[in-house]
Amino acid sequence: MLLADQVSVTLDNRPVLKRLDCQFQAGEFWGIIGQNGAGKSTLLQCLAGLLDPDVGQVLVDDENIHQLDPLSRAQKVAYLMQEQEPSLAFTVYQAVEMGRYPWPDNPDNRQRITEQTLRDCRIEALQNRSILQLSGGERRKVEIATCLAQNSDYLLLDEPFNHLDVVYQRFLVKKLQTLSHDKTVVMVCHDIDVVAKYCSHVLMLLGDDCYLSGDSATMLNKANLEELFDESQ
Repeated sequence: MLLADQVSVTLDNRPVLKRLDCQFQAGEFWGIIGQNGAGKSTLLQCLAGLLDPDVGQVLVDDENIHQLDPLSRAQKVAYLMQEQEPSLAFTVYQAVEMGRYPWPDNPDNRQRITEQTLRDCRIEALQNRSILQLSGGERRKVEIATCLAQNSDYLLLDEPFNHLDVVYQRFLVKKLQTLSHDKTVVMVCHDIDVVAKYCSHVLMLLGDDCYLSGDSATMLNKANLEELFDESQ
């Protein structure tokens, strides 16, 4: 279980999250929704162990995530940033293979998993190309594949559909739904229809330190959505 326990974060003297409690378990596919600036990406960074809350803690399998060494943390949690720019001319194959870095693989197993992930993500045709020569959508597919090759128990995705065409978006969300049968998948997403259709659970960040969480069918009701889209916030 991945647990946010009374998490509070202040950035630039502005409270972003305040006393947030939520637990994410295996077999669950979570969508995090909210207006811009509500703290969605901040929360994901806390869950990934990249940002230390001012108050509260994040526990992964009953351990404080900040007490884990980087490799142990990466074995448990994979994190996809909202945006990331490549700076080195790795090939697509090399980039996806890096997802195996936390694990003490033998070369044959590393190659097998890398090749399988390339096929699973439908990017095997790109494997010999430099990531510096890819389109934004192609790079996003590689970033996602790298996270999946990591094979962590908890998969955290910040707006994974950025730059992707609608066909691949549909393919990806179905794949994430399948992965969530055995893993915990948590994604920030602005498409309420996608969250309602595919996510088993939802965390709604409503502003003014207010949040709601639970199963999607219950939480995505008219009253809650009206509060979510309240233009006075």
